[in-house]
Amino acid sequence: MSGLARATLDEAIEAFERSLARRPISENTRKAFVGDARIFARELQGGREARVAPTSITSERIKRFLAEQERSTRAGSPKSIERRLTSLKVLFRWLRDNSYITVDPAEGVAYRPFVDPLPEYLSDNQADSVIRAARGLADGEKHELRPLTAIRLVLDTGIKKSECLNLDVGDIKRENGTAFIRIRYDKPHLRFKERDLAVSAECLATLDEHIARYGARGPVFDCTGRNLEYLLTGRVAPAAGVPALTFEMMRWTCALRLYRSRKFSEEQLQAHFGLSPLGWTEMAAKLARVMAYV
Repeated sequence: MSGLARATLDEAIEAFERSLARRPISENTRKAFVGDARIFARELQGGREARVAPTSITSERIKRFLAEQERSTRAGSPKSIERRLTSLKVLFRWLRDNSYITVDPAEGVAYRPFVDPLPEYLSDNQADSVIRAARGLADGEKHELRPLTAIRLVLDTGIKKSECLNLDVGDIKRENGTAFIRIRYDKPHLRFKERDLAVSAECLATLDEHIARYGARGPVFDCTGRNLEYLLTGRVAPAAGVPALTFEMMRWTCALRLYRSRKFSEEQLQAHFGLSPLGWTEMAAKLARVMAYV
């Protein structure tokens, strides 16, 4: 047995915490990971299970811990239980990848379907209807292109509402026959979210049309998020025959398409959506649940 395999759970968590300090994630994410891991360790290491070794922890023990948390008045909401499972999945994956354990006991622990509602998303037919409705608005008397531009961008790339609204004309890049948008963040602790995302020829054509209509400098969108959301939900959604249309719905539509294609690794998808390990683990769990119902 190697020295790492003989480590106690407390020692392993301390090493896990040091590794998180070197990763490009926010302080809140680090605190959530480590805090949940320590709660788990404290529950296990009381009484007979003092100085428990990571190698002795089973999937059943993790499930029992989560069940105890659900019954506890201190555990908080079902969302808190899901977050603790996410933290344990990240912890045990790291322990396996760094040779503390050979089998990941958290890998086989499923999320409870009732913990968090499934995300809303558009079917392929609904997405096509939304694009046609937005094109109708763009070709109308007022030539209102902004909804179509936002829809194309988010369905193509899955960027968040804030990222879409912060996009500058200068962030639209063309290199070596390809086009992409550059997502930027000013705050140092969020720099890990910065990324370049390819856009389709249809999206680029819409962007070029948009720039010709609204100007070639400054922000791509010259309106507030509230105004743009009104156009999406108040004008495009009724014309497309869908009950609502939000940035979040379109982001999840993009995520589901990429996840379903199986062309990208989990690491690539995490980077694509600008997520922390915790954020991606939660998104991946929801995508897997959606796939089970599709």
